[in-house]
Amino acid sequence: MPATAGPFTADDRLDPQEMVVLHRVFRREIPLLADLVEAAVPGDRRRTAVLADHLDLVLGALGEHHEGEDHLLWPKLRERAIPGADVVARMADQHEAIAGALAAATDLSSRWRTHPERDTALRLADALRELDRHAAAHMDDEEEHLLPLMADHITAGEWSEVGERGRRSVPKTKLLIFLGAILEDATAQERQLFLSHMPAPARLLWRTLGTRLYERTTARVRRTNAVVPQA
Repeated sequence: MPATAGPFTADDRLDPQEMVVLHRVFRREIPLLADLVEAAVPGDRRRTAVLADHLDLVLGALGEHHEGEDHLLWPKLRERAIPGADVVARMADQHEAIAGALAAATDLSSRWRTHPERDTALRLADALRELDRHAAAHMDDEEEHLLPLMADHITAGEWSEVGERGRRSVPKTKLLIFLGAILEDATAQERQLFLSHMPAPARLLWRTLGTRLYERTTARVRRTNAVVPQA
């Protein structure tokens, strides 16, 4: 593809809303997990393991999403979206700040899993809230200023490479759970968009197994129920 990358056909053009839907997972789960960790009873290893497992999924997905952007999107945008180079540079700088906060939260989560003490839980909750502050500010900036550049300079196929890299990083046993996390706050149109990218057997697996698995997982993590769309 030439450096200018355009013009795109309708089939090539990226729908930036996909990133917005993905961002909702991190906007919801990180602050929620901070509250849940803070409320956990010290020494309750079973509860700690449930929350730490979910933290592994969410924090791992956030890190992999940003690494995918760093390696697969930012170089293309620097080459193609010359007037927007300052925006891309700002996104990269924000990723560095998020990476530091993410590493701190990941390390504390690992410590808390082994030693579920009150002090460690409080430090982990604070680290998650710090991560949320960095990530939320970045996602706001990205959605307002970067997504228009991506729509003009990144194809749907190139964006799908980022998604595929992310899917490969999620353990197979957790794929349906993460799909449920994506679909939980999605509109009917957004759900249709995500499910349409899946092969028919995978969509059937989601409808017959995934919805119940996500409901059970959410009830266990939040000690409440999530409304999970069936399609």
